[in-house]
Amino acid sequence: MSQPHSPSDGARGNDGDAPAHTHTPGEVSSSAEVAGLIGQVAHDLRSALNGVQSWAYVLDHTLDTPPASAQRALAGIRTGMQQQVALIEHMEEAVALLADESAPQWQRTDLDAALRAAIEAVRPFAQTRGVDLPDPPGAAPASASASAPVAIDADPRRLPPLLRHLLIHCVRHARTGDAVEAALHAGADHVTLRITESRLSSATRRHERIAVLSDFFLRRPPPEGGAARARQGTALMLVRRLVETHGARIEAEGAGGGPDTGSVCIAVCFPVQAPRA
Repeated sequence: MSQPHSPSDGARGNDGDAPAHTHTPGEVSSSAEVAGLIGQVAHDLRSALNGVQSWAYVLDHTLDTPPASAQRALAGIRTGMQQQVALIEHMEEAVALLADESAPQWQRTDLDAALRAAIEAVRPFAQTRGVDLPDPPGAAPASASASAPVAIDADPRRLPPLLRHLLIHCVRHARTGDAVEAALHAGADHVTLRITESRLSSATRRHERIAVLSDFFLRRPPPEGGAARARQGTALMLVRRLVETHGARIEAEGAGGGPDTGSVCIAVCFPVQAPRA
């Protein structure tokens, strides 16, 4: 799990065309306070879980032959605690990354290797949900004569959680028995990562899913007088921010030829060269 990062001193670019500015001591202090608060809240939450775990341990070792219902209850408590610990870790990482305003530290990165590492990290979670998460094929070049470069400029602090949380979102959206497949497609100046989500039962549901994701990725507000789109999970909120930090583009695409085979792909188009500040 990533640790909270404090913004580094120096100039950085803002969103849009606003000029770069230098961090003030107040900004650094504020960010450090946020990181400290996150750590304290996480500690308090873990303390409560440790108490529950201790009582579950006492019950488990007090009853010589607990009935089946008690065994199921204890197993459910353990599973719930594990899920809560994972949620706390996700909260720490997500909030720290969202609060991190430091400029990206670009490094030449093998996107294929980073993707495979993310898949390995997420695979145990996918297995608990009965979702297959196969290894990706080699990067597909844009044409038969082109090579398949998958090296991009990326921020080593932000790329791994970007990939992990995007996979986590897709696994959560999948159904038991589905497969979430990832593939890289290399172009002349970009590399596109496509992750295929669970298959949807109808073309209508597929189009609705694409519309909801597209509005979210593009930060489009609902039409005047219209209802707000469905809220997205924290994993996808973090992914959107990290994608934007990389100067990449994220969008939803349709895949498959019919209602029974149709699925939704989330595509992230990474520039090969780091964007200008």
